[in-house]
Amino acid sequence: MAATPLRSPLAALRAELDLTAEEYLDRLDDSHHALGYGRMAKRREKVSRWETGVHAPDEPTRYAMAHLHGIPATAVTELGWPGFLLLAFPDDRPVLDSPWSPAGTVAAVAAAARGGSMDRRGFLISSGAALSGIASHWSNAVTAVPLPLAAPGRRLDPELMTRLERRLDDLRHLDDVLSGSDLLPSAVEEYRLLSGYASNTTCDSSISRRLFSALAEASRMCGWLHFDADQHAQAQRFYITSLRASASAGDPEVGANTLNFMAIQTYSKGNPQDAVNLVRTAQSRVAGGVTTPRVRALLHARAGRALSKAGDLKGCAREFNAARDAFSRGTHDDDPPWAYSVTEGEIEMLAGSSALDLGDPRRALRSFAAAQQAEYSAAGHVRDSVLYLSRTARAHLELGDIDAACATATDALRQNSSVNSARPSDALTDLRDQLAPHESVRAVREFLAMGA
Repeated sequence: MAATPLRSPLAALRAELDLTAEEYLDRLDDSHHALGYGRMAKRREKVSRWETGVHAPDEPTRYAMAHLHGIPATAVTELGWPGFLLLAFPDDRPVLDSPWSPAGTVAAVAAAARGGSMDRRGFLISSGAALSGIASHWSNAVTAVPLPLAAPGRRLDPELMTRLERRLDDLRHLDDVLSGSDLLPSAVEEYRLLSGYASNTTCDSSISRRLFSALAEASRMCGWLHFDADQHAQAQRFYITSLRASASAGDPEVGANTLNFMAIQTYSKGNPQDAVNLVRTAQSRVAGGVTTPRVRALLHARAGRALSKAGDLKGCAREFNAARDAFSRGTHDDDPPWAYSVTEGEIEMLAGSSALDLGDPRRALRSFAAAQQAEYSAAGHVRDSVLYLSRTARAHLELGDIDAACATATDALRQNSSVNSARPSDALTDLRDQLAPHESVRAVREFLAMGA
């Protein structure tokens, strides 16, 4: 499915104010004049060029925009274009502006727990520079030693913390067998439970680390499930909060995994090169032996997938070779609990999807077959199964084997009836569109009739 264009912050602001391009320019002109810059040339196409990224406004116009929307002038240079406009959305400020500290994390966590209506405008952050800035802040902050918490409230002891971690692990495994829509309410409630402890708990630094690590993983799961539900701004809000919690925990691994999931969202709906940059930040931060081969395999595979979206054939191949090599070193006692999902079959499925996007359906089918030989099991992973079956059908279709494509697509469609997930449903919709020109073939007609 073609990526949906990201809505610019300026377009979102105009929508919030219910202003046409001409009306917005009238207000901006008044602000421009009030700051002593004189009157503007008010050509309507200016706004569309700013919003589509064809041109950026000059510096006086940016200051006029900041003045118009009540944004501090210092943010114009600190956050750049169009990042400073994000500060016009009050609900976003705790997530984006809070210090990278335990207190800032608690503020961001509380804001994410309150929710919001950001999906009227799409992403919180749509520019690569702003995404890179968030990742850079995380990379610098995650080196800090976790601090004890001394908030008013109950004391969090090791036994209770262990029970909370077990609940989170159960939730993680439920994500393997339930649809995103089924699990999302439970995930958000688990997140709110942990956020309550982060705000109202006394504990030592070792328990503080565990609490913020658990909160980072809970927030990452909420981000993933919102993404699966096609709620992209809320997903990004949870991902950024997860990075903050990871930094407060001093846990680079859980933050690297969050960047891994942020990359999926970014190459699916945004700029693939931005996704590559996110994974590179994760890889750089866990370099030097601070993680396990299984986590390295995950990040190599995700980098390969992002590079395939960017059209980098050689880079993609290098990353998947590195992923296979890292995975061959086996499991370790200190593998993070969330790393269980990294399997040889999953790596090959990602390699197959990448080959398909790079125009090599034969290699894609070989990787999909290798995944099956590695005993990749879709049982209980229906969303992934539907997604990969759809891609396998697409590979058959690109090779001209329409009967095989229809047989695989039919299997995917039947499995999808038990799932309420945007990604596999979108993949099946795309597949139907690709098969439609072959409607003279009986197998195609029968498949298309199934979804009618």
